[in-house]
Amino acid sequence: MVTSSKKVLLVDDMGGVRRSVAHVLRSLGHDVTEAENGAVAINKLRDANYDLVVTDILMPEKDGSEVIDFARALSRQPRVIAMSGGGSQATANQAIDKARGKADGILLKPFNRQDIVTLVERMLAAG
Repeated sequence: MVTSSKKVLLVDDMGGVRRSVAHVLRSLGHDVTEAENGAVAINKLRDANYDLVVTDILMPEKDGSEVIDFARALSRQPRVIAMSGGGSQATANQAIDKARGKADGILLKPFNRQDIVTLVERMLAAG
């Protein structure tokens, strides 16, 4: 279980997914900031430091790969979890391939509460 609150930026264009994941992260005691697309996420990354970024890959305006690239260019780099599973299986696989090697962890949709809890705790313990 989390011993101290961490700042998490959660990025997903699907409101239901974003709200559900935010609820789980807040229940763990984290300070969660939500962004509905990659452009908003990049602006938030410019304005504040985060311990963890959890981002969908397939999004309008700027995709999750661009969010990850921006986070990796920061002087204080947050840990990054990439999520995907939207669209066709081929599209989801392409999205995951884009994130592999960039993100610290990958979460395939649909996932359950324990999947996100385990991965987030592992990422924050390592960071």
